[in-house]
Amino acid sequence: MEKTPYAYEFLWKQIEKGYREIRKEKYRNLISQFLFDEEIRKKVEKLKDRSGRNYEGGLLEKTASVISLALCMYDNYPEIDIDLILSGIILSCLCTTFPKKECYEKIKEYEELIPFLFRKKRKKPTVELTVYDGIIRLDNKIYIRLERRRGENKKGEVGNGSRRKEDF
Repeated sequence: MEKTPYAYEFLWKQIEKGYREIRKEKYRNLISQFLFDEEIRKKVEKLKDRSGRNYEGGLLEKTASVISLALCMYDNYPEIDIDLILSGIILSCLCTTFPKKECYEKIKEYEELIPFLFRKKRKKPTVELTVYDGIIRLDNKIYIRLERRRGENKKGEVGNGSRRKEDF
């Protein structure tokens, strides 16, 4: 696949939905500086996700997926700081358009967000970091397994809706 099968507009709406769920104004203000910048959006749309979706728009697709998983997780664990997790997810996508040092300079006043974007800055794992890392791993595993299944299904196709021998 060369490009995500999803419309960019749909993926951006999913990300914006996550953004609207962030209640802390300081995070919303920080993210809005990047999220609604057309130049940054165009750059993100071209980026691949290095951990699986290795095609144009892959990072955008992954970010939308991880946001959806985070919101589902929050439904079951409302005591987690979903604002922190969603901010980390969105910024980890948007900051890929900048060199790491420049991204760090833009968010350095938000010390609680730094461990989400810079693993080497982690000192003590929090519940939110555990959830963040777990959701990203889960999304990667699901995507990889589905890709394997798609590949296996293509190999087993007989054509025109025919069933395989083992289906009987």
